[in-house]
Amino acid sequence: MKPHRIHMTHVLLHHYDLLKNMHVLKPNPAQEKDLCRFHADDYVSFLRRITPDKQEEMLTQIKRFNVGVDCPVFNGLYNYCQTYAGGSIGGAVVLNHKQCNIAINWSGGLHHAKKCEASGFCYVNDIVLAILELLKVHDVLDTCMIS
Repeated sequence: MKPHRIHMTHVLLHHYDLLKNMHVLKPNPAQEKDLCRFHADDYVSFLRRITPDKQEEMLTQIKRFNVGVDCPVFNGLYNYCQTYAGGSIGGAVVLNHKQCNIAINWSGGLHHAKKCEASGFCYVNDIVLAILELLKVHDVLDTCMIS
C-alpha cells in the first residue's frame, strides 16, 4: 500500500541523515474546493462518500468513476486523497511564495487520475492541482519536472 512506501521513504531519509538538509512540512489536507479545481464535483463528492460498506449501494457510481480492481475502495480513501493532493498543492504554494526552490511530495505524482475517473491507483491528480496552483503566480511554467 502506498502509505507504507511513504513511511519507508521517510525512514530511509532519516537513517541516511538527509532530513537535516531539508525543511519537512506536514501537508494541510486539500479541501473539496481545491480538488474541484480540476476534478468534477460529482466525482469528488463520490470519493468523499464511498466506503467499503457502501460499495454495493453505490455500484453504478463505482463503475462510472472506474473505482474497483485497479483503484480499490478502502477505509480512509478520501482522507488519503486529501493528504497527498494537499502535499502537492502545499509544495506549489511554498514555491509560489519563494519560501524554497525545490519542493518534493514523496506521496505525490499520482497523475493517472482523470477529471471524472480513477486510474492506476490514482484517485486525484495532484500533479494537475499543483500546476494550477503554480499558474496563480507564473504565466508559464518555464522548467518544471513533476513526477
